[in-house]
Amino acid sequence: MVGHIGAPEVSRHFRPGMPDSEIRPATLAPELLQDLLRGELGFNGLVLTDASLMVGLTRAMKRRDLVPATIAAGCDMFLFFRNPEEDFGFMLDGYKSGVISDSRLEDALRRILGLKARLGLHTASRESLVPAADALEVIGSEAHRAIAAEIADKTVTLVKDTAHNLPITPETHKRVRLYGISGGADFTRADPLAYLDTVREELEAAGFEVHVFKTAEQREAAGEAGMNFMRVLSEEATAGYADKYDAAFVFANVKGFAQEAVIRIKWSSPMAAEVPWYATEVPTVFVSLNQPNHLIDVPMVRTAIHAHAGTREAIRAAILKIKGESEFQGTFNQNVFCDSFDTRF
Repeated sequence: MVGHIGAPEVSRHFRPGMPDSEIRPATLAPELLQDLLRGELGFNGLVLTDASLMVGLTRAMKRRDLVPATIAAGCDMFLFFRNPEEDFGFMLDGYKSGVISDSRLEDALRRILGLKARLGLHTASRESLVPAADALEVIGSEAHRAIAAEIADKTVTLVKDTAHNLPITPETHKRVRLYGISGGADFTRADPLAYLDTVREELEAAGFEVHVFKTAEQREAAGEAGMNFMRVLSEEATAGYADKYDAAFVFANVKGFAQEAVIRIKWSSPMAAEVPWYATEVPTVFVSLNQPNHLIDVPMVRTAIHAHAGTREAIRAAILKIKGESEFQGTFNQNVFCDSFDTRF
C-alpha cells in the first residue's frame, strides 16, 4: 500500500530539477512507484493505493484526473471508491483517452490476477470467501467471550506500582471513587462514556462500593441547576476526601483515529476536578483501556495499568488483577514513559 505522502528530495533524485509545484504524493509519482519501488528496490508485487478519499491524494488534482492517474503512475489497484459508478467511469475515460496505456493496464491486471491465483481465490467458493450473515452469530457467544477473557488475562499489563498500592480489595478499600475519561464521540456516534457503566458494574460485582464522579456538564444535563467547574472542584477537592473514599480508580477510554497523530487526555475544564490531585490523598489506580502513552498527562499516578481494550472481559481482568486474584502477564516497552523523568516515579 502506497501512502499519499510526498518525498521531494527522493523525487528530485530521480527527476533532477523538479520544481516544488510538480511534487506529487507517492500514489501519483511514477519516479517513486516505478524508478524507486519497482526499479531500485526491485519490488515485484502488487501495488495498492491508500484510501482514495484522503485529502493527501484528492488535493493533488480533480477526481476525474487522479483516478486514472494513480494507475498510470504505477499503482495496480485502487482502494475505496467515493462513488463506484462515477469512479469507474473516470477510470474508463482515462483508459480511452490514453492516460492509462494498454501495457500499464495489462501489467496491473497481471499482478491482480496473479495475487488472486496465489491466494487460490479462483478455486474458492463464494461461501468460503464471503460467509453468510448468520456467521456473525458467533460474536458475543459464550465461546467468543471465553476467548476474549483468555486474551484479556494474558494482556492486561502493570506498567508501574511505585507506591505499592496493589492489591486493592473490598476488604481493605471498600469505598472507591470512580472517574471516567474519554475523548469526544467519533464517527461511530457511540456514547464515549458508555464503558463506565460496565466498569461500575464489574467493580460492584467484585464487592466494591462505587461512587461515580460526574462533571459539571453531566450534572447539569441530569437537571442540577447552577453547575460550573469551580463548584464541582470545590465540592470534590476537600480535606475530607479520604474520609469519604478509600481509593480512587481512573479508567481512561480515549480512542484515536487516523487523523489524530497525538492522543492526549482532554479534561472537562481548566483545573478539572477529575485530574488526579487525589493521588496524594488515597491509593489511586489509573487504567488505560486504549492508548498506552497517557502517563505524559498523569505522571502523578503511582499505579498504572494497560488493559488494551474497553471490553467487559478486559475490564474484568484488570479488576481481578487489581484485587490480586490474578497475576499480571502483559508486557510493555519504555515508550510508555514518554521520555519524561516524572512518569517513572
